[in-house]
This record gives sequence, C-alpha cells and structure tokens, in this order.
Amino acid sequence: MSKAVHTAQQYWDVRSDLFANYYKKPSLFDKMFRKAVYTRTAVALKVIKECGQCTVLDIGSGPGVNSVTWLKNTDAKFLLGIDFAENMNEYARKHAEAEGVGGRSKFVEGDFMTYDFGMDKYDVSVAVGVADYVKDMDVFLKKMDNVTNKAMVISWPLNGLRMALRRYRYTCPVYHYNEADVRRLHEGLAIKSLELVPMQGGITSIARK
Repeated sequence: MSKAVHTAQQYWDVRSDLFANYYKKPSLFDKMFRKAVYTRTAVALKVIKECGQCTVLDIGSGPGVNSVTWLKNTDAKFLLGIDFAENMNEYARKHAEAEGVGGRSKFVEGDFMTYDFGMDKYDVSVAVGVADYVKDMDVFLKKMDNVTNKAMVISWPLNGLRMALRRYRYTCPVYHYNEADVRRLHEGLAIKSLELVPMQGGITSIARK
C-alpha cells in the first residue's frame, strides 16, 4: 500500500509536541543526528543579538521554542511568528506566556507566501527549517527581502542520505539545495553581503542589508 500524501500544513499540524521536543527535550539521537537544528538556531540567535533592540519575524515559527529562546537571550523588543499550522501557534502562545515573553511576541496563523504584512517590516527575518517545504523558494525569498530591514537568516538542507530518508518517511514533499542554488537565489536581492555557515546536512545563510 502506498503512503498517504499530505501538504506540509497537514503534516506538521499534528506534530507540535514532537517538534518542540527536538529543542526542549533532545534525545541522544537528536543530539547526534539533528545537530543542524541547533546550529541554525544558534546562528539566528547571534544575528538577532547583534541587532540589539530589534523586531524579528519568525517564518514557520512552529511551536515557538526558537522564538522564545531568541527573545529570552537577546534585547529584541518584539517577535512576530507566523505558521500555517494552528496547533503549532497555540502551543507557541502558551509557551511564550509560560516563559514570560508573551508580551513581546505574537503568533499568527497564515501562509507567509500569501500573508498581507501591509507596511510592516522587521529588522531580522528568520526562516529555519522552512526551505525544506517551499516549492517556489525564489518567490519566497523575494517576499522575505521585501519585509526585512537588516538581515535574513535561512537554513537550507543539502541532498544526501538524510534527505533520502526524509523523503521515504515524510508524507509531504521536501526539497533540497546546494551552495550554488543558495547563492543564485540571493542574486538581485537588496543585500550587501551573504555569509554561508556550514551545518550538518546543510547550510545556514545570513544575508545582511
């Protein structure tokens, strides 16, 4: 019997606890084979910390564990998290309140690609663990550029054994990139520099304006 096929929204809407525990209660397996999860979070934390009292957009904020970590360990004055899985958003709101940063954060349900930000822009925008599920990453990145003032942080999975296993296990489409893809996708954007940080099974990019 062939496996069921879901959208990324359907896949992650029922996995808020599982995904949160990758960060909150990492197992030995997580520490060994999901190092990229922690590397990309640390890279984003460094960029946000350097920005001072900034505003942050967390795209694909999930259960909000990263969002809370960034707020608790930086001087960021406000963070907007957007995720299309409402179960994730509900978890994020409760987690932020429990950790004392509910007043500095807001989590909204929506698809970043179609969400209307109006005139709002953010000093730092972050999309970690997101490019894996975006089919039109060139369109995604251009919109991200339009809503960002100072820096964009994105994680990019490379092809390899881990990606092959994910394609076998996951019931939603996943995508991979290489260094040339990442550099090409940033061409034509309003940025001054592009830094690529290697991580297990991927790259985290920092595009500064």
